[in-house]
Amino acid sequence: MPAITINRLDEDPHESVHGIRDDTSSRGVDLEGARVTLSYADGTSETLTWYATDPYTNGAAVGDNAEMSFGFDWHHLETTKPLASMQIDLQPASSVFDTTTAAEDAPDGGSTPGSLGGFPFRLGEESEDLAGDLDVTYSGIVNLAGSPPAGDLFTTMTVDFSDLPEGGLLGRLKWNSDIDTMREEGDLVSTGVACFTRGTLIATDMGDLPVEVLTPGMRILTQSGEYQKLVTALRRSVDASELAKNPKLYPIRITAGALGAGLPKRDLIVSRQHRMMVQSGIVERMCGVSTVLVAAIRLAELPGIFVEEKVERVEYFHLIFENHDVVYAEGAPTESFLLNADTIKTIGTAQREEFEALFSGLIETATFGAHAHMIPPGAVQKKLVQRHKKNGRNLLTV
Repeated sequence: MPAITINRLDEDPHESVHGIRDDTSSRGVDLEGARVTLSYADGTSETLTWYATDPYTNGAAVGDNAEMSFGFDWHHLETTKPLASMQIDLQPASSVFDTTTAAEDAPDGGSTPGSLGGFPFRLGEESEDLAGDLDVTYSGIVNLAGSPPAGDLFTTMTVDFSDLPEGGLLGRLKWNSDIDTMREEGDLVSTGVACFTRGTLIATDMGDLPVEVLTPGMRILTQSGEYQKLVTALRRSVDASELAKNPKLYPIRITAGALGAGLPKRDLIVSRQHRMMVQSGIVERMCGVSTVLVAAIRLAELPGIFVEEKVERVEYFHLIFENHDVVYAEGAPTESFLLNADTIKTIGTAQREEFEALFSGLIETATFGAHAHMIPPGAVQKKLVQRHKKNGRNLLTV
């Protein structure tokens, strides 16, 4: 039987207002709309959309090289070529993976109210003879509005099969991981949005200007050396009461010079999930590219970077362009707002309607979801930062 390593990440946070429905035993039909991304050992991939196969119980996802199905007990997967990894995102289906066995009234906590007992990824008896080990990562941590996350609910599960003999899973797999469905459709909203804070200086064609004075049409300097027009800028204020209810809204302070190469020039304060550019030899060796984007909260293990808990109020700003890009904040390269089908859900209805008018309905297309640079999986980001810390290397070497 393979060893199964379970990882739970506190990144890509989501929030539910209405909570989990009373009937917590989700069926295949409840997962309609979920996204399944399959990455094969030969470097190809395909993204499937889960659909209901009958009105009451069953559902499935079918691709060119794999088929999946689920009713109410075990999930079934069959592949025709080695599958290196499988990622299932339940957020579009308003459902979550419940990964702990603790009951909601357990004395030690560990369970979100209403979730009852859950369990992480496990194999059916027919699949226990697999050779090799499996690595299972849960991300998209979920909290109920007004409360911090308990650490049991997640929107996304990624199973790494690359340690199997064929370099991936070939053939059939019987597996399970407890799933709960929310009371209300569309109730899982991402709260991990890339934001700058008031006073942050942004490089423009008119010099460095405070983020709060930027307006649509202004030209912002990007990493390519060219200027991209700002489509719009959004702002949101978070007061002391909201910070107390949800500590994950506290920003990250990156002190002057903490990234290396003398950057940032002044202290830079951003939201936890705001990604900073990292460019070093360690990046090349670990990721095969020269540059990646890493969430600010991941960098908090490093000297001079920490959660800023002394603020009583914070005002966040989103800079939105037609394409995801790297801009300069306090001289440091960092991302703009990544506009795609997921992040658009984090803003209000009126603002969404404004975007649809500005972009002629293109916000749902893949081009708007393209990353300016590689965004490694959370586990890789963590190892990347740890390696920089261990070797005393700067995150920016050029």
